[in-house]
Amino acid sequence: MDGEKYPLTSGHPYAVNGSTLIPFRMLTGKLGIQSSWINSTKSLEIQQNGNKMKLTLNSAVAWVNGTAVSLSTKVVQKDGYIMIPLDFVKNVLAADVKVDDTYGTVFIDTTGEELGNVDDFGRKIRTTNLPKNYKDYPYILEDIPNEMYEMKTTWLSYAQDAQTGAEMYKTQEVTSEDMAKIIDRMKKGYDIKLNVDYKTINPSSFAKELYQYENQAISYRVVELENYANWVKKNKIQIEGSIDPEPSMVYYSGISWYVRSKVRFKINSYSEYKDLISDGFFNNKNKLKKGVWYEGYADIGISTNHSKYPGEYMNLDALSSLFENSQLHEVK
Repeated sequence: MDGEKYPLTSGHPYAVNGSTLIPFRMLTGKLGIQSSWINSTKSLEIQQNGNKMKLTLNSAVAWVNGTAVSLSTKVVQKDGYIMIPLDFVKNVLAADVKVDDTYGTVFIDTTGEELGNVDDFGRKIRTTNLPKNYKDYPYILEDIPNEMYEMKTTWLSYAQDAQTGAEMYKTQEVTSEDMAKIIDRMKKGYDIKLNVDYKTINPSSFAKELYQYENQAISYRVVELENYANWVKKNKIQIEGSIDPEPSMVYYSGISWYVRSKVRFKINSYSEYKDLISDGFFNNKNKLKKGVWYEGYADIGISTNHSKYPGEYMNLDALSSLFENSQLHEVK
């Protein structure tokens, strides 16, 4: 939005029957909007520049100054967020909207101003206050702090063959289009891995669904994942969280590919502090607090059993980890 990546830990935009829905909270403080939620009628009342609008849950009709306006799909509630059709944002709220299927990106411009130099994902590129290691990256973004760029790379490296992200992009070892596809699979995999609930988990389904986003080299991995899911049930584990991989922060350590990612998770329940996350680097001795959000950055491993076409075949590595090389902190 407006050239910066909107931080979504949940309530992600998604498509249904050809229509895109976004969380209404993205528009808070934008476009001169004032809004209020009316719980008794399950409706969202909006005021903008003297116009009065109303959206109602499970309805595909918006009321604008007393006139009914048809929407492309219904307003719904998902993951606790009110999701509204993108055509309402464009046609009624008058924002400049574009959906790029190639990069899996929704662009919303609420300012009407020229954004300047942006990357393939529509994000503003900066050329001042650069991180010390800026040459390691294809470009530097306005909405990412220097601490994320300057975090050290993994200790699992073989320097002679290692490549920075800048080198990988320059030689077209990987492209933005490749990274859009890879990141989509990474997110979907970790949405499964970081959102487990002993009350509802189906071990067989969990294993099969997560494995489809991992390197397909070892089929026995499905058994390992199912064993973990059974442990989730037995140990009464509940976790929630998400990752946000940064496409310009891919690198090759000389051994493996990694994508630096923003991370957010919380451990809500367990009986025994042991193997709470399906992660080979999870430390059973260094206890994370129950019911506390943790955020930070992690280099997440990706791999493939194909020699070419990373965009099509690069998936989460079976050993990908939030803890191998990361900086995490409690959210106060």
